[in-house]
Amino acid sequence: VVEQKAGNVNWQEVNSLVRPGIVRLFTYQCISRGATGLLYFLWRQARIGSEKFYGGVLTHDGRGENRVYREISHIGDEMKLLAPVIQGTKVVAETCILFSHENEWAMQHGPQPNRYFNQRDHIQLFYNALHDRNIPVDFARPTEDLSKYKLVIAPSLKLLAGGEADLLKLYVQNGGTLVSTFNTGLVDEHHIAPDNGYPHDLTDLFGMEVFEFDPLPPGEENHLTFKGAFPTSHLHPAKLWCDLIEPKECQILATYAKDFYGGRPAITMNTFGLGKAIYIGTMSHQHFYYDLIVWLRQLCNLYPLLKVPDTVEVSLRQKDDTRIYFLLNHQNSPVRIQFYKPMHDFLTGSTLQGNHDLPPHGVLVLDERVPQKTEPAS
Repeated sequence: VVEQKAGNVNWQEVNSLVRPGIVRLFTYQCISRGATGLLYFLWRQARIGSEKFYGGVLTHDGRGENRVYREISHIGDEMKLLAPVIQGTKVVAETCILFSHENEWAMQHGPQPNRYFNQRDHIQLFYNALHDRNIPVDFARPTEDLSKYKLVIAPSLKLLAGGEADLLKLYVQNGGTLVSTFNTGLVDEHHIAPDNGYPHDLTDLFGMEVFEFDPLPPGEENHLTFKGAFPTSHLHPAKLWCDLIEPKECQILATYAKDFYGGRPAITMNTFGLGKAIYIGTMSHQHFYYDLIVWLRQLCNLYPLLKVPDTVEVSLRQKDDTRIYFLLNHQNSPVRIQFYKPMHDFLTGSTLQGNHDLPPHGVLVLDERVPQKTEPAS
């Protein structure tokens, strides 16, 4: 990580202090997600220029007696303990989200069907749901080898090259689960719309064809009606974009509730080879994506890293038979965690079992190898 803030910034309307423990929490979040190094910005507050009140590791006096310096010094001491343990370990994800810069540029080129649609916001909905359910996720290009993933999510790949479409088919055919969405395959790599239906080169994969799409203005919504075992915790709206889907071989998971396309498919699933291709023809609110991930977790056999309260972030770094768990409490209040088997705490050297209260903004670094007590020689 090239730049991690050490203190308050100077470009907001109100530049509040970073509370004690937050820099440590963010540092461990970076390390837990795979970082092998981290640089703080800035070392010492400048006495002149536009950033003279930007928080640094050292204040203007440079004496090293300030709170932030002490906190980061403490982090350094902890890293000396952890370095031998996490060296060579990495984060392994079974889920990925596809992103391509060519697609990003295509969405910035010329008039768009709905200028209120934002690709980053769309991706964030999926990422939030995965992150908050402690499911590790990578980002990958459509041209990369996807075979190591149980689940691939491809939000709104409007520009999709013919070769990329073939790779997605190969992934599903070999047993993968693909989730794609509206605004996919509207043009190829030459920005030419297909003459064989949307999404181009993928209608056989999804077992359906998008005949039309209806962009909706902000504030106007349709709603989704679900079929089968899909879990629904809320009434889920259809916002910004509604694909009018003509099903062929696919299974219908949800339909639109109203308008002239009420009762038409909104979400479908198709078996293709050994895998499944799911198509979501609209955008919804965050609660829908939480429900979606719950359903996909069962469908794809994605298991949580540890059983913890929803407010605790869990990450895992691993190498061979070494598995190092990071537990982070982002709340301003303690969170009680129940450990069903003994866990070794690297930061304190203690063994945790049963109930443990993780303090506000607290961190645990654990593994399942509890050090064996040696009996004193007689």
